[in-house]
Amino acid sequence: MNSNPNGWRSFPRWLMEEHDLTSLFNSQLSTGQAATVTERILKQPYTISALMELLGDARTPLSARIGIGVVMEDLANTEILQRQITTLGKFSSHRDARIRADACHYLGLSGSQEAVVYLQARLEDKDGEVKEVAEDALAHLLTLDNQPTG
Repeated sequence: MNSNPNGWRSFPRWLMEEHDLTSLFNSQLSTGQAATVTERILKQPYTISALMELLGDARTPLSARIGIGVVMEDLANTEILQRQITTLGKFSSHRDARIRADACHYLGLSGSQEAVVYLQARLEDKDGEVKEVAEDALAHLLTLDNQPTG
């Protein structure tokens, strides 16, 4: 870390930019601007990390969580979302049941069979809503797997 003349240590620039992006996404999602967030992520896929940070934070307000859901629906079955399966899988074991349920839903939206193992682990979740969301997401993925190709 760098020191400034006042003796304060400054954060690396990339860390500040990531924090700023997370704050920006939080603000946009909380004020009904989910389409703007989706557009940014589609143009700059690496920015989804800021969205994942908000998703995994139990302090993220409900208004932003609703916006996250809109963005995730927009990203359904995309490579961008599929690259987040490991992160979503981790969130599916989060101590907060809301985060576990959201992660299960988004794993189902990924359209990837890689999500199945995480969803199967939640079929015995102590929270009934998490279990139900995991069952629905798993059924969705299994339906996709059984569709004819071509």
